[in-house]
Amino acid sequence: MNIAQQKEVIIGLSIPEETKQRMDCPFCHNKNTLLVDTTEDKISWYCFHASCSAKGRHNGEKTIKYVNKTFNKQEETGEPKKFFVPDSFKSPYSNERAMKYLRDNNCWDAWSMNRADVKYDINKERVVFMIKNNYTNDYVGAVGRALDKSVFPKWFMYGSKNVPFICGQNDDAVIVEDCASACAVSGVLTGIAIMGTSLAETHLAHIMQFKTIYVALDRDATTKSFSIAKELRGKGFVNVQVKNLTEDLKYYNSDEIRRIFYD
Repeated sequence: MNIAQQKEVIIGLSIPEETKQRMDCPFCHNKNTLLVDTTEDKISWYCFHASCSAKGRHNGEKTIKYVNKTFNKQEETGEPKKFFVPDSFKSPYSNERAMKYLRDNNCWDAWSMNRADVKYDINKERVVFMIKNNYTNDYVGAVGRALDKSVFPKWFMYGSKNVPFICGQNDDAVIVEDCASACAVSGVLTGIAIMGTSLAETHLAHIMQFKTIYVALDRDATTKSFSIAKELRGKGFVNVQVKNLTEDLKYYNSDEIRRIFYD
């Protein structure tokens, strides 16, 4: 991976300005070996592991804010805002319709086994999937699903869109459109919900560690699945496969999902 590609990955980690942070390396996957430095109007990175060649530096012509705006294509140029969990987020147990949604869309196991942190927003009447940046271990946002068909938009974003919703800790991963599908597959593969049909540059840092990456968007977005697979291969990902679906993955149980991907 060249310096420009490494830089895209580092920017995707959303490290605040004027900090030095040690973390797991997204390139070699070793623990606590990567140092990222965003002080003095620059961004630099270096992995201390002997087998890893990850290192680089970018001196912003203006500031790190300029780099963030350029590579993240954000409207705002300030530091990433800290996400505060609203007081209206309660346990799904507080609403029968929320519980029914989790059961009907094969999310129950992921929630009950702590693979996913799910809430219920009593103000917006939505099932809410919490999004965590696994590199900083901080919540950066959430995605809310309307329970009433008359409510728009069906999916509502709280906080940052730079980090995908990730559910599960398996070696292989599948990129899907929505959080429910990511939860449904999480007993078999790691589910990565990109909340749509486009993969952002900032998502790359969060999917590099997986052995095989499947792309399985909804069946009406098959063309986009192949486009994302081509994009990933162009970024240096080797084991990328597209799975054509007849139904959304959230409608399958774990045994059916295992047959779809591994039989």
